[in-house]
Amino acid sequence: MWFILCLLSFLIIQPVFAGNCPTKADLQVCEPKKTWWFRGWATTIFAGPLTSQTSSKIIQDADFGDSGIAAIAVSKELVRFLDNRLGFEYEGQAVQHFGDQDHFELNPVILVARWWSFPWNKTMPTTMAIGDGVSIATSRPKLEVKRRGRDKTSKTLNFVMAEVTFSHPCHSNWAFVLRYHHRSGVFGTYHGVDDASTAFAAGVKYWF
Repeated sequence: MWFILCLLSFLIIQPVFAGNCPTKADLQVCEPKKTWWFRGWATTIFAGPLTSQTSSKIIQDADFGDSGIAAIAVSKELVRFLDNRLGFEYEGQAVQHFGDQDHFELNPVILVARWWSFPWNKTMPTTMAIGDGVSIATSRPKLEVKRRGRDKTSKTLNFVMAEVTFSHPCHSNWAFVLRYHHRSGVFGTYHGVDDASTAFAAGVKYWF
């Protein structure tokens, strides 16, 4: 918690001294124009606690216990619309669970929509993103089985994510990240599973 508060404080206070930051136009003068394939790549590293509590009850009884995730994600921007304010990305993730369950999770196909335009971006560049895809666990997650029973769990489920990023205006290719990481059966669409697990994570993103 103190780590998150310190990072947020740094990102909020430091832009006061950012008057001499180079603009994107300045940087483009010095950099050769990149083709589509070499633009828009990013890597995100994040970690946080996990709960198998039903989503509607998390606020009242999160029940995190001793379980968490550590993950790395690689993403590629596909296209932008609305004068570069709305972008769509492909993302893939590798996730290691630890604590009460220790399986590996692979989320290979995630389509992400990201909003880049906020009125305070000159002071603290911010983005918000949501994504949907597929989550594959190497074994049935122990916490999901314990809470819902083996018949109401599956290794392959739907995956939902949400993300907010905060950057320093002089180093906008780096960002502090808050993430929502959720496995779900989409009301029984996947193998009759309704809900599965949720993690709340923090980390760092780097845009290449």
